[in-house]
Amino acid sequence: MAAKIRVLGIALVLVGAFGALVPFVGPLFGYTMGSTGAWVITESRVTLHLIPGFVAILGGSIMVGGSSRARLGAVLALLGGIWFTVGPEIRPAWAGSDGGTMMMMGGNVWSTIASSLGYHDGTGVVIIVLAAYGLGAISAHASSGVTSSRSEVGRPGEREPART
Repeated sequence: MAAKIRVLGIALVLVGAFGALVPFVGPLFGYTMGSTGAWVITESRVTLHLIPGFVAILGGSIMVGGSSRARLGAVLALLGGIWFTVGPEIRPAWAGSDGGTMMMMGGNVWSTIASSLGYHDGTGVVIIVLAAYGLGAISAHASSGVTSSRSEVGRPGEREPART
């Protein structure tokens, strides 16, 4: 079960990194949202991509570490995924605009859908699903009574009880 949690953590790190970097690298390949070029740092890219991507990466990294804080890592990743999904909708509340310049996308309808899914909604949903599955796996692992290998081995210097 611990291996499954680590694999989910790796997946969260990868998807979080994608979400954090896509607005900076995507324009190099014609995969854009808005008109801002590659590697340009803007307020919306920081608040809608870098921060939630970093939170998902941090959460996934904690899960990969396999520590007793794996549940915290899954919750952090879950929050990052939620922010990817709802952040663009609530951005106008602090940006003081209708968000129109951020959300205006050129091209056809399929290009608009692909950008929306890759930049925000799809990335957020994938992170949410992975983190939620991780939380379930962590809960199942904890409730199964499985102890860590360290406690099974015992402390250094302890002897195994004599068998009769």
